[in-house]
Amino acid sequence: MNRLTSNARGRRPGFTLVELMIAVTLTGLATVGLVAFLRQSLMIYYSVRAEHTINRDIRAITGRLASDAVTANYFCLYPNFSTRTELVNGVAVDGSLVDGQVGDFLVLVYVDPAQASTGTSMITKLVGYYREVTDSTRNNGPVRRFEIPLSTPVDAKSTPMFEVLNTYVTGSISSYPALSQLAQGLAANTATQTVVTPPLFYNLLNRSVMISAQISASLTEKGVSAQTGNTYNFTISPRG
Repeated sequence: MNRLTSNARGRRPGFTLVELMIAVTLTGLATVGLVAFLRQSLMIYYSVRAEHTINRDIRAITGRLASDAVTANYFCLYPNFSTRTELVNGVAVDGSLVDGQVGDFLVLVYVDPAQASTGTSMITKLVGYYREVTDSTRNNGPVRRFEIPLSTPVDAKSTPMFEVLNTYVTGSISSYPALSQLAQGLAANTATQTVVTPPLFYNLLNRSVMISAQISASLTEKGVSAQTGNTYNFTISPRG
């Protein structure tokens, strides 16, 4: 009897090796599931933040464009920031685009109203919007804006616009502030024109400009990346 009592006292409660392995496996599975859930939650969170960034960029672009167009007298549209001329019989002439053509460089032109009655078009200010393609694979990059008052008004009838631009828009393509970080052009031309990738702006009847683009945003924080985008289309018309 004493021996039975001694054996009973010698046995202590505990876990077997199999039970420990099962517990460790279940804990590992639960941890993996929790990590996956947290990562997915972070991706959703960053995606929402990127969407807010996109909406902010769209409001910035549409608001500024609409405000600038209301007070502009007319516009000129060019293929891109650097291409402002074309060769005709070996002579460089203004390369502004015509109805139905598309480009990535929009110039809003402001004329002194005091000179309008005399038939003289004295340009007093230039406002430009253009896209800098920093990723040729995805055809996207920031949309930039400049606003340049002319120190000496220029007669638009006697001076080609490309000469005005070359004189006053002297900064590099990256010199001017960006309104959005990632923009992909979606404008499709209807006139005879060779376009490698779709730009932002469409010349509508030489009176209005249609803007067609996809604004994207990407965030990478704590090793988690998320990217989202949204398209927008709207039209502006200088007062003329």
